[in-house]
Amino acid sequence: MVKPIVQDKGMDHTIDFLRDGYFYFSKRMNEYQEDVIGSRIFGRKLVMLRADEAADLVRDTSKFKAERSISELSTSLLTEENGVFYLADIDYHQEKAWFQEAFTAENREELEAIIRQRWQERIEAWKTNPSINFVTEMEEMWVIAVCNWLGIPIRANNLKQRTTDIQEFVQLFSKYGLNRWKRNQAKNRIEKWLVFLVRQLRAGGVHVDEDKFLYKLSWYEDESGRILPIKTVVEELLLLIRTFVVSSRWVVFSQLALIENPQLKERLRIDKKYVGCFIHEVIRYFSMVPFSAAKTQEQFFWKDMFFEKNQLVLFDIHGTNHHPGKWSQPELFQPDRFLVSDTAPGFVKESVIMQLMKVSLSYLLQTDWIVPNQEFTCRGTEIPARPKNGIRLEFYHEGFLEDN
Repeated sequence: MVKPIVQDKGMDHTIDFLRDGYFYFSKRMNEYQEDVIGSRIFGRKLVMLRADEAADLVRDTSKFKAERSISELSTSLLTEENGVFYLADIDYHQEKAWFQEAFTAENREELEAIIRQRWQERIEAWKTNPSINFVTEMEEMWVIAVCNWLGIPIRANNLKQRTTDIQEFVQLFSKYGLNRWKRNQAKNRIEKWLVFLVRQLRAGGVHVDEDKFLYKLSWYEDESGRILPIKTVVEELLLLIRTFVVSSRWVVFSQLALIENPQLKERLRIDKKYVGCFIHEVIRYFSMVPFSAAKTQEQFFWKDMFFEKNQLVLFDIHGTNHHPGKWSQPELFQPDRFLVSDTAPGFVKESVIMQLMKVSLSYLLQTDWIVPNQEFTCRGTEIPARPKNGIRLEFYHEGFLEDN
């Protein structure tokens, strides 16, 4: 017997989605007490799914393919670590031949070393200028680090504009909804910059270390022995830039979690296992990207519900990470939940992003801050999420009292 998919009331819910953002999907599913809901947004008919079984479904590539109109939010990038769902572009890259050649253990170590160096430089700078917006600092620091690692030259006088453009490119949605024009303008500027660099490199006008991604991709040969088109090289560079620049948001939320839960700092300094629990809880609790998008490749039945071919499906990552049926008190930040044996974080196959989060957390635990009175709010309508007004901090060091 066919079970009908519960339909959200009303003709179109674009306004509701733009208003509620992240929380639209969970709000509706909680209201109907269902994990599968039909709706319509931007005039498109879609089905919203959440929970672990739904995650297994949308990862089935025989049934689903990435929705290209929302290409950055595709099921091919949906991953799960110890029950926490998030998007990790790095898994997508690992399937490519050039990635295996370029992303060696040595390169991962180099990336970590670059991040550590950038952290040390920032800490020294904060001693002179202790009043900072932590979000802005991290965005700029990670753009520098990623460009250093990829081998992309970046001038000091262009850093602010490059950082602004890259952050606009990373931002898929804004408080105004799908902000295509502003994002596309930023993307066009970045693409022109990267195209120029690749052309200059191939013409001998720019020197780049042969071990760097920019060099390897610029001269990478496909199966037929031809070097990749410049457009392809730039597309791959953009994906890598986005992956690692977005990861700076996880550092921002790690800092926010420490500010709001200062009692955790001492334990994190002495308990390596608890560091993993903390990072997984940051990923679960903040759920930086709320959903992934896919389209059905065929018609099929699932849990007695019928799915049409070419049906747009959104998997609710945020709702799954806050599902009341799985998580005890899901709206509370509790790293201890990952100490349970069946959800304890593993360290055998650690992702690059997890590695960088651990490195940055080590520096956050080494530093002390005075936190001015402020509200830490995130717009549900900004994807990926970040604190609305940044995080204003006063860096506390030995000379702080003398300076003030």
